[in-house]
Amino acid sequence: MIAPAALPITQDLLAASPLARSLLSILPLGDRHSLSVATGRSALMAALATLDASELTGRAWLPSLCCASLAPPILRRGLSLCFYPWRLDGEPPDVRRGDLFLYIHLCGLPNRRAEAFLSRLPEGSRPIVVEDCVHSLFTPGTGHFGDFALYSFRKFLPVPDGGLLLSRRPIAADLAPPLETFVTAATLGRLRLSPELLRRSERLLDDDEEMRAPSEMGSFLLDRAPWEHIPEARRTNARTLAQLLGLPAAPDEAVPLGLPVRAEGGRAELERRLRAAGYEPPLSWDGAPGAEDVEALVVLPCDERMGERDLARVAAIAAPSVTGPFEEAR
Repeated sequence: MIAPAALPITQDLLAASPLARSLLSILPLGDRHSLSVATGRSALMAALATLDASELTGRAWLPSLCCASLAPPILRRGLSLCFYPWRLDGEPPDVRRGDLFLYIHLCGLPNRRAEAFLSRLPEGSRPIVVEDCVHSLFTPGTGHFGDFALYSFRKFLPVPDGGLLLSRRPIAADLAPPLETFVTAATLGRLRLSPELLRRSERLLDDDEEMRAPSEMGSFLLDRAPWEHIPEARRTNARTLAQLLGLPAAPDEAVPLGLPVRAEGGRAELERRLRAAGYEPPLSWDGAPGAEDVEALVVLPCDERMGERDLARVAAIAAPSVTGPFEEAR
């Protein structure tokens, strides 16, 4: 098993010919507008740039369980942050027309609970909806609901960058050139399987405030990276890992980024043991205000590189700590 969560770039991939079937053929493009961008973060920035200040209340709603990288682009747009319980249980958030409302398909598991909540709102109260599909690149039935849909390719594919924004309105966004220092570090990190270079690339990305175009290297690799085997391999691995741990399987349609579980005593110790054995969790988030039990969330790897021996080893490491599934908001 390869330790970094990032999938490796190989010499065979660099020498490969473009694929006959594009990844974009499985995305819900429909008659919507689309824009290729560097990252999911750039996709969010492009969505925000498309909105006119006159149609916004100035409030943006984020789930209490979310990636910290979502907040800075929203704050730079001049919006204030409101957090809603990620399960959408208890008192419903006071969402109004002109608010921005972002929801996430956590780990690729369809977030039907958020969609049901939004569908129940009166037409005059419907906010501007951003559907975060970064974890659900291969999960069918996602990406259709929001006014905007955000995608990033680097969590599932051996590419340094690359993402997509889908929009129900024309996209008004001027993209800056690729951040070449980030692209270089991310590419070399995946070629050498260097955690140090991969961490450096993420620091460079975290410090960047520009909305950027995809790099030539990212586009080159995206055209060549095999992907059609990924959905079934991940589904099979997630089912096997859940069975080994005595947990319920994910929904049949889901293509998981990883298997979210609840860990007794918090995530730090289990993540440490996984990393010591060479298995990097594909997601590790700190909680936003109001995030219930987020410290118990551990996302176990189950990607297509893993065989039965890897899955058995991950299960053996996790079993003493896992108390059950970490339910997504559906």
